[in-house]
Amino acid sequence: MRHIWAGFLLCALAQPASAQDVRMRLETAFDGWRAAHDTTGALGTGMYAEDGHWVAQNTENVNAPQMGELASVSKSVTAVCTLALVEDGRLDWSDRLPALLGQAPDVTVAELVTHTSGLGPDSTQVTMPIWLDRAPDPFAHFSDHVLTAVNARLSQQGTRGIYLYNNENYALLGLVIEAVSARPYWETCQTALDLGDDILPSPRSGAFQPWGGLQAHPHSYITFLEAHYGKDSIIGSDPFALPHIDLGGGAYYGMGMIFRPFRESFNFWHFGALCLPGRLNVGSFAALWKGEVAALAIYDACVDWPAMGALDTALVQAIYP
Repeated sequence: MRHIWAGFLLCALAQPASAQDVRMRLETAFDGWRAAHDTTGALGTGMYAEDGHWVAQNTENVNAPQMGELASVSKSVTAVCTLALVEDGRLDWSDRLPALLGQAPDVTVAELVTHTSGLGPDSTQVTMPIWLDRAPDPFAHFSDHVLTAVNARLSQQGTRGIYLYNNENYALLGLVIEAVSARPYWETCQTALDLGDDILPSPRSGAFQPWGGLQAHPHSYITFLEAHYGKDSIIGSDPFALPHIDLGGGAYYGMGMIFRPFRESFNFWHFGALCLPGRLNVGSFAALWKGEVAALAIYDACVDWPAMGALDTALVQAIYP
């Protein structure tokens, strides 16, 4: 079982294809990738229409959109929900967990959102197979069990201030959101972000909600992505003004996504995977290029790094041939 955190995203992009060609190019690219990797799935796309409005839709079947597992792409929703509480003045990036949760590691909210808390190893990799299909209702998740495991650990394997991707960070963010709002994680985030029923806790992976248990119609997630990571958003206008960490090679992690500056804008992306052999094997890839074109691919397979790279490359080349 893996949770994939990073993508590849080509840095030297040419000029984009004309708007009327982009959706067809993306659909053709995704169809080719699915065929090459013997999987099914759906693709959501978003871009600006000629009248300047953002248009998101599913290219797989516009009339019957497919709800799919977001896996680790769910972290973007948790990060944006946390940001909403900060913007509302109810939370600060420097707030420390013991003041919010009681018995908890003495780390900050900013360190959780950037995976620089030093927490490790990732206990969820052992427990997620046990928790699959066990969330008793849409508001239930098992982040409190994660906190118990973290508190019971005699020492942490990571180093504070150093990036170490760990689902535990976002599980604890889910508890922070609940502590600040005095409401369940999903109830808080759905209201704060004005999310409809096209993005919801998954009936299968819902126990992992804050770090990997949401599902979505691709076009609905694309709308969320543009609203909160697009050029006119708080994150998209300047992600360096928010918690972030340098990953090297020109890439950064912040607010639940990888990002890279590109010309006068940014590229954002994230891969996700829930790999439970014989039970649930799915993947996802979300990307927003220069605030101009977005895609969410969801597919029914666990693929390796070369296959992920091939998906990224195929979509990039469809937009910037």
